[in-house]
Parts: sequence; structure tokens; C-alpha cells
Amino acid sequence: MSTHPLSNHDALKNISAKRSFSFEGSDLIIASLLRNVAQGTYIDVGANHPIANNNTYHFYEKGWRGLAIDGNAEFENDWAHSRPKDQFKNALVSNVVKDVEFLIFPDHTLSTIDSNAIARYSSRFPDQSIVKEIRQTTTLFDLNNQYLKDLEIHLLSIDIEGEEINCLEGANLKEWHPGVIVIETKHLSSYQVLDNDIVQYLTQLGYRMIAKTPLDAFFVFPSKPYLEWIPKTIL
Repeated sequence: MSTHPLSNHDALKNISAKRSFSFEGSDLIIASLLRNVAQGTYIDVGANHPIANNNTYHFYEKGWRGLAIDGNAEFENDWAHSRPKDQFKNALVSNVVKDVEFLIFPDHTLSTIDSNAIARYSSRFPDQSIVKEIRQTTTLFDLNNQYLKDLEIHLLSIDIEGEEINCLEGANLKEWHPGVIVIETKHLSSYQVLDNDIVQYLTQLGYRMIAKTPLDAFFVFPSKPYLEWIPKTIL
């Protein structure tokens, strides 16, 4: 037992250091996994707002930098103002380059190109309140090469309302292997993990699922030196 209790200042400092900006505290789980990386690089796909419910702002505050990608151009000014040292790209990401219909809902966290998500979300809002655009997609592999080529990507965060598996397929992860991937998996059951298409895909590439929240799953690439602290018995 410590004989030197924390001062009020130190206690408040520790609480502040653990503040989460993510919807379910995902950034603190990621910070634990990447505890050996002082200043890293991230890619935030479906980045949305630069601070609110954001998986990478916690790291931006600690000096990390990276690429934010979102289909909604309205967020570009927010990112330029709040996170000027990051790069923001207004783009839609999928498995191949193709023309798609992109719907921006009044709740901007639900905007998507996924047909199932479009059908589900459209019933929640009046049609006249939904912005519909015909756009062309790109791939995460191409964006990474264009903006962050040759950099180690410590964190890849993906939340694009149903298009996540296509994003992974277009990322060509065999070529670059981000250390930690956090990805929205709304329908992933803890009792049927191996039946999930995202889990299957990433496992085949050498990733291991290490944690989950109700909405997100967390994967690590065990051979990364900065992840060697993780006990092999839980991978």
C-alpha cells in the first residue's frame, strides 16, 4: 500500500487523463491496447464530428496525428477548426470504385451508402429532411497510399453504418496491417463471434479480436512490437 496518497491536483490530473470522447469509452480501451505508443498515427473512417463521440480525439490531444475520412462535407470546417493538424478527406469508402447513392440523415451519425441501413433509417425521418447524393466511392487502400504512405498506422477506426466489411475488403490489409482496428459491429453476439463476417475476415488476415462493447469490436495484430505486452493466452 502506498504511503504517499495522491494530492487533489494529482487525482484530478489522473481523472482528466482518462476522459473519454467516444460513445462507449472505446478510446480508453484503445489507449490501453496502445499503451506503448507515445505518439502514433490513426485513420478514422466515418470520422463524423472531430470531438463528440469520436474515437481518435483522445489521441489527437496526446500528439497523435492522422487522416479523417467522412462522406459528409459539412464536417470539413469543424475538423479544420478543432483539429487543424489532421488531414480531412471528404470521401465515401467501399471495396471498389463505384457510383452509389449517399443519404445524409438529419442525425448525421447515421449517414450511409449501405442499402440495408438506408431502408432501416429512412423510416425514421421525413423524406424531405434526407439529403440524397449520387457519389463515387474510393478505397481505403488508395487513400492510405495517397495521404499516409510509408507511415505505420497504429489505429484504424471504422464506423460507416453497414459498409464496414466492404471498407475492409478494399483496404488490402495484407499490404499494411494497422496495429489495432476498432470497427462497428452492431449485430455481433459474444456467443456467436466466429459466425460474424468481419471477425472471420480479420482473423484470416492474422488479427485477433480482443475486446468488444455493445457496438464496437477491437482487433489487434499480435506481431506488432508495441503489442507484445498482450498475453498470448488471450489472443
